[in-house]
Amino acid sequence: MGFSKASLWGAAVLLLTIWGAGCRPNPREEFRSELERMTGLANGRKYQDLERGMSARLKERIRLEGWEPAQALLAVAKKDREDGARYRVADIPKFETGAYAEVEIARQKEGVERRFVVPFVREEGRWKAGAAYRDGRTWEEPEF
Repeated sequence: MGFSKASLWGAAVLLLTIWGAGCRPNPREEFRSELERMTGLANGRKYQDLERGMSARLKERIRLEGWEPAQALLAVAKKDREDGARYRVADIPKFETGAYAEVEIARQKEGVERRFVVPFVREEGRWKAGAAYRDGRTWEEPEF
């Protein structure tokens, strides 16, 4: 009994697909990886690249407050530069696979660390910062 090149190729593709799917990190770890990338952009002072990580509702909300998203990011950049601030992902207290998550971000300046929680939603196949929490809490945080 022999195998054709086509059947061997098909079997190899099937095995690689199964192996690749089995080696993927779980959705929570993929999300954490995306968050690490975003905080890396902020720490690298590449704020303009963070606009892609804002949901449509968050951009709309920023505009309702009289800002353009790019302007708001420039204001954050200026404040962070003045403060010498750095960010890191502290915790992911809520994670609903593929739909909604909340992330605790730590902002450190001059040896003092403040934490705040940011809602994230899945939009256009990517995780993006949301405009509101699912439980109705407000997004506003005190100045840090």
